[in-house]
Amino acid sequence: MKKILFILPSLRTGGLERVQITIANALAQRGHDVTVMIFNPDFSLQNELNDKVHFIYKPPKKHIGQKIPYIRHVKYDAGLWETRASAKALYDYYVGKEHYDAEVAFFRGRSVKIVSGSGNKNAKKVAWVHADFSSCKGITANFNDLDEVKQAYAAFDKIVCVSRKAEQEFQKKIGITDTTVTIHNPLPVEEIRKKADLPCSFTKERFTLVSVGRMETVKGYDRLIEACAALNKQGCAFDLVLVGDGEERSNLTALAKRLNAGNVTFVGQQNNPYPFMKLADLYVCSSRCEGFNLTVAEALVLGKPVLSTMCAGPCEILDNGKYGMLVENNTQSIRDGIARLLDDPQELESLRRRASERISFFDGAPIISSIEELIMQ
Repeated sequence: MKKILFILPSLRTGGLERVQITIANALAQRGHDVTVMIFNPDFSLQNELNDKVHFIYKPPKKHIGQKIPYIRHVKYDAGLWETRASAKALYDYYVGKEHYDAEVAFFRGRSVKIVSGSGNKNAKKVAWVHADFSSCKGITANFNDLDEVKQAYAAFDKIVCVSRKAEQEFQKKIGITDTTVTIHNPLPVEEIRKKADLPCSFTKERFTLVSVGRMETVKGYDRLIEACAALNKQGCAFDLVLVGDGEERSNLTALAKRLNAGNVTFVGQQNNPYPFMKLADLYVCSSRCEGFNLTVAEALVLGKPVLSTMCAGPCEILDNGKYGMLVENNTQSIRDGIARLLDDPQELESLRRRASERISFFDGAPIISSIEELIMQ
């Protein structure tokens, strides 16, 4: 039995957070003493943690800038203390004197900096890479520059990348190759299926496209709305259901209104997105870049045909088009791909059959065993 600490920003409703919960719960079920620590006050998915998993919310350190508004505005913007402080100072504040057998930074930025400052020489240090480092933003968050990032990752015993492409791009960007390994995200297949059978607030009336994710620029929902608005004007009959929330939601809502895209429905953040996914005749991933994209995998688990833009994670999940349709990473190609499947029920049915053949790829048990073995070494 190992005492394991996972550190990540929050437990908001998102793919990365659901993966963390799956891993933490599975390791706790296998007898390990698991703690999940977050530092942002979003606990949306906290109740999905197993009762055996310890949960810690450690807010950022208070400083003088919080008492003097002017200083806070000029010199103490969010995260500045974490950027100025040493990795050791962060570790001492967030983790303190508690000793763990394994310390895991489950996200880039602050989580990596905290664990890299560990003074616990007996702890196995592991970092997770969820993104394509060739295109993702925020790599240097809470670091002064890329050199500091490279030094931090050099302190880890293992660096887990969620796809082969993510591993390759991490190696190129950071220059570390001897400690990296690819382990795909595990999925709780039966749990997803059970949750998908629960009631859904959206009533399906015609062909339905569904996409689930944070309303962020990287997810490409602006392009998806533009593509669907154009098809709607051409007389194509279908609905687009967007599940999620985020800083771009108001802009996307305004875009849909401006384009008269009456077939677009925003249902907001859902702790259980699976009933919406189950309604889909076609699941769409319009992302500009992805290290993995959990929702594409979840759609396959539910036997849904998938159309995705070409980016690292989906290409690997769909085996370069064997288990779903891949299109070029632009608005026109998204529109053309959807139009093609709307016009060709036979191809859509072929994608549906192939989706069900991919389920074993996400079988959680062997993936959890790989993660457990890595931590136990």
